[in-house]
Amino acid sequence: MEILFWHGYLLHGSGSNIFALNIVEEFLKKNNVYLFSQERNWDGIEGIGSHWIMDADQSISLKTKFKEDGFIGVTPYIGDLLPVFVYDDYDGFRVKTFDKLIDEELEKYIDLNVKAIIKFLETTKIDIIYCNHFAISPYIMKKVKEKTGVPYVVIGHGSSLNYIISKDKRYMDLSYEGFLDSKNVVVQSEYIRGRSCEIYEKTEFFRDSRFQIIPSGVNFDKFNRLLKDKEIKNIIEDKVHFSNGPLKRIYDENYEKIKKLEDIEEIKKIINETEEDIEYRDIDRDLISKLSSGLRGKDNILYIGKLIISKGVHIMLMSLPYIFQKNPTTNITIVGYGKFRPVLEILLRGLIEGNKNLIEVIIEKGFYLEGEKHGQLEYLSKFWDGLKRENKLESYLELAKKIDLDRVVFLGKLDHDILPHVIKKHSVIVVPSVFPESFGMVSIEGMSQGLIPIVFNHSGLKEVIPFNDSLVNLDDKVVNNLEKVINLNLEKLEKIPDINKKFILESKKYSFESVAERLLDLR
Repeated sequence: MEILFWHGYLLHGSGSNIFALNIVEEFLKKNNVYLFSQERNWDGIEGIGSHWIMDADQSISLKTKFKEDGFIGVTPYIGDLLPVFVYDDYDGFRVKTFDKLIDEELEKYIDLNVKAIIKFLETTKIDIIYCNHFAISPYIMKKVKEKTGVPYVVIGHGSSLNYIISKDKRYMDLSYEGFLDSKNVVVQSEYIRGRSCEIYEKTEFFRDSRFQIIPSGVNFDKFNRLLKDKEIKNIIEDKVHFSNGPLKRIYDENYEKIKKLEDIEEIKKIINETEEDIEYRDIDRDLISKLSSGLRGKDNILYIGKLIISKGVHIMLMSLPYIFQKNPTTNITIVGYGKFRPVLEILLRGLIEGNKNLIEVIIEKGFYLEGEKHGQLEYLSKFWDGLKRENKLESYLELAKKIDLDRVVFLGKLDHDILPHVIKKHSVIVVPSVFPESFGMVSIEGMSQGLIPIVFNHSGLKEVIPFNDSLVNLDDKVVNNLEKVINLNLEKLEKIPDINKKFILESKKYSFESVAERLLDLR
């Protein structure tokens, strides 16, 4: 078949980006595939054969040919505006979240995408289109189908549903129009089905046979394709050479400037000035020394994901005094990038120094330090107030002073060429997201290498975890709940031989190969 996979965003970092790439590679085994994306670094994309670019009048030209086989990456012209679900900076784009678009901007974005796809279909035969996200691809594909007759399948993810459609009725109405004309609508979990029923108030459609649940997966070939130490060392050295990413030293210096401040504007100014000189999406410049110094051991704990408030890393940091009390030789590794990283680094140092005033400022003004919106870190506020109410704050801070800063390591952004080598050095993976997730892909990636998964007990996260001892209740006592589950599972490592085998076995239920086969069956 000739397949067009439409993904209107980039191809690194987030779950839906990784999903798009992996499904395209699986489709490619028996089909010709064209991947529409606004990715700017196609030469770093595994599996690409050629890159085509469409100019302002949507004329197609070959920009780069990488190899004879592989999929064809296509960059349609959409102007300089890139609408996203969660704000971030992207080079070469003017970025706005979908809910901030005025009607004229939204209409132009839809119109440019529709014109690009129709122009493409005039020159290239396509049998079916698969499109990612409920906002706003179903409506775009409906308009394309009206002109061309090409059928389409919609694949939904949690981010567009929870961040945009639940807040902005424009996207609910337009996407629902697109659903009705689609061949199928696919989501990754029962949670997303239920959330769709709740938001759209169209229960009958989401129980219709055209609405399918197909869980996501893991690329086991990549996760089991571990390079030799010398090869991985060369890859890291090459990336570090070109990096302007974060350094531990920078955050040490930042903390020294900030630790006695209580004025939120002064704190934010120092953070922003420092971040101007860093490309926070680059690999950490001191990654080599970090990897060589402290990631080995059987009781190491790992986090992988964006460093934003909704992912809950701040909750994990606040649980560390209790974790290190029982497991003083454990190591915590935090992989990922995001606007909240500088605050997490400051929070960690303030915790170790017992800097009560600074911790309270971060708890009360956390959202403002991440972006522009004021708001407290709700779960930490309840935890902190509970410590005060029960006269346990001072003893908690005394425990915090015993944390060894060198045992809590931020590695920054890692791609999937390096990631498996980091995962294998750990025994527990924590997914502390406070925001509903459509699927627990990160926990499955960890389980594929035998790590014990520990996830917050909600949304699509819990649907892939059949182990009660891995689930953490997200309530007012979540900091204590998390440390108890982590400590319980660290004890199991000592008591249960070959415990990793059951997690490896469980992970095998999920593969991108099987996901792709089920998606192709919908044609």
